[in-house]
Amino acid sequence: MKRKTIAKVLAAFLVVAMVFTGCSSDKGSTSSTSSSASKGKTKVTFWTWEPTEAQYADIKAAFDKDYPDVDIQWWRTAQKDDYLKKLQVAMASGEGPDIFGLSPGTLVDQYGRFCEPMDQLADKDIAGWKDAINQDYVKQCINSDGVQVGMPVITVGQEFMLYNKTLMNEIGISKVPATYNDMVSAAKLCKEKGFVPFTFGAKDTWHDVDFFMSLSQQFGPKKVYDAENGKIKWTDKTFVDTMKAWKKLFDDKIFEDGALGITTYPDARDQYFYARKSPFFATGSWHVSIVIPNEETKGTKVEKDEIGMSLIPQIGPNPTVAVTGVDFILAINKDSQVKDAAAKFVKHMVMGKGQQIWINTLQGSPVNKNMKFTNDSAIKNDTAKQSIEYVNQKNSEAIGDRNIKNADLQDALGVAMQEVASGKNINTALGEVQSAYDKIKK
Repeated sequence: MKRKTIAKVLAAFLVVAMVFTGCSSDKGSTSSTSSSASKGKTKVTFWTWEPTEAQYADIKAAFDKDYPDVDIQWWRTAQKDDYLKKLQVAMASGEGPDIFGLSPGTLVDQYGRFCEPMDQLADKDIAGWKDAINQDYVKQCINSDGVQVGMPVITVGQEFMLYNKTLMNEIGISKVPATYNDMVSAAKLCKEKGFVPFTFGAKDTWHDVDFFMSLSQQFGPKKVYDAENGKIKWTDKTFVDTMKAWKKLFDDKIFEDGALGITTYPDARDQYFYARKSPFFATGSWHVSIVIPNEETKGTKVEKDEIGMSLIPQIGPNPTVAVTGVDFILAINKDSQVKDAAAKFVKHMVMGKGQQIWINTLQGSPVNKNMKFTNDSAIKNDTAKQSIEYVNQKNSEAIGDRNIKNADLQDALGVAMQEVASGKNINTALGEVQSAYDKIKK
């Protein structure tokens, strides 16, 4: 019986592996692989969920020119969950790519055992990286065992909002909301004219937590990091007040009806903001990219509108601020047979043209202290120019990290936020977050 059971388990595992290995052709995902490596070239595989197809085309063209001896073969899906499912199966079976993308926080610990220590590889193959790359960002790539599992590439901030200035003018909203009262007034006008006010994908616990990390700074600057490190309780007044403000956004109909059932992508972005049903979309600083001509908005109803970005308006007693974090990390498989060739691509993305090309699309802010946005010719109006300068400034002034490092704690806080928005007692919900934290620390 035991042998039969083991055989069944192995067979099931192989089926799952085959499903995820084939998901590059699934509807809703995108895959792209270059042709077989030309004779004399070193083939390097790269799996990721970003950059976009259009961004990568320019990044790879520049890489091919500077490194003609290396052939990067990439696979991408825009759906991060699908990407992580495929990566998990491949790594577990020893069939993972040479290079793969990660985000900071829980994934750094989860995949650390599969990664070549990046600092050691970079010291050998990427001259000058320690002087050029912001070391605060490097720290976000170090796992709980003290290993630098990858190299940071771009950073982003929360909690910002896109605003459609053209649509605001049509509705009669005269200024970008800067206070809670401004939000109330703007929401009232939106509803009177048949528009959704502020669209927010509250179904995504990751986005709920991002919002909490930023909003809590208005009630107790940096207190959330004290709670994460066990210095104060999650039931502290700071977080009670934060949850009250969060709940008020739902009670006062600032967020759209049914926000708890709406995802950030594609629902809030595509079905509301891009469809011109709402003039405001809560999101991260990476979306400042659409204030300039961008393939993402081509064919949408906002394609020709004047769009800008600002921080979510002040709700609490302290000014609204950004929290930031590394958005994308490049890791190299410790079992790769082409680590030196893979390191050339990492170098391209943090020290070379790849970094410059990507930040010029405004996908994120640079980790390289020597680089800045240079695509000024793409800016077509003052709103775009001011928004780009504003976002970069606010990210540089950020008060702390947007990420919670423990996955269980992040899940507990995200669920608590959703339950509070649905009517659960705030003290009870926060007590459950504290209980989850206590279990983690045992």
